[in-house]
Amino acid sequence: MKNRLERFVRDNREAFDDHEPSNDLWKKIEKKTVHTKPKSKILNLKGLFGNEPKFALRIAAGLTVFLTIGYFVYNYGKPVSQNADIMVLSPTYAKELTQFASLVEEKREELKELEQEDPQLYHQFDTELTALDQNYQSLKQELPKNPNQEELLKAMIQNLSMQIDLLNQQLQIIQKIKEAKNGKTKTMV
Repeated sequence: MKNRLERFVRDNREAFDDHEPSNDLWKKIEKKTVHTKPKSKILNLKGLFGNEPKFALRIAAGLTVFLTIGYFVYNYGKPVSQNADIMVLSPTYAKELTQFASLVEEKREELKELEQEDPQLYHQFDTELTALDQNYQSLKQELPKNPNQEELLKAMIQNLSMQIDLLNQQLQIIQKIKEAKNGKTKTMV
């Protein structure tokens, strides 16, 4: 069959060479392809990005990364960027660390109000917190290298819990000092 086709083309070659497509043929084909809608509902990436499927994949990957980061920022707040490496290791611990870190930040802001009223007491409280925070930061730096990462994550959570307890005690002391000052001013009046 193939030989017959080849022979037919060879014998009639001159007839094929005489007939050339008209100049308008490509324009007609172009019009039909531009104005016809694709029958499938699958996104035609070549139509959007030209003949560069790698470019389309890069766009898709970038969009995926952007949406993932947006999701974590929305669900876990500011500390997520600090715990992104932990999120890869253990989403459960990362969420817990994020919650504790957020609580520590809130309580530190409350404590900062003391700085103007009693700088010496604030400095004393801050020194104790800084020691715990430095311990936490060293645990966090050791995390990628440590073979027992789950235990290290637990230690980090325990450290944050200790910071919260310390902050609660410090805030209670501040509250008692304020109450004592208010009690003195009421008795003087």
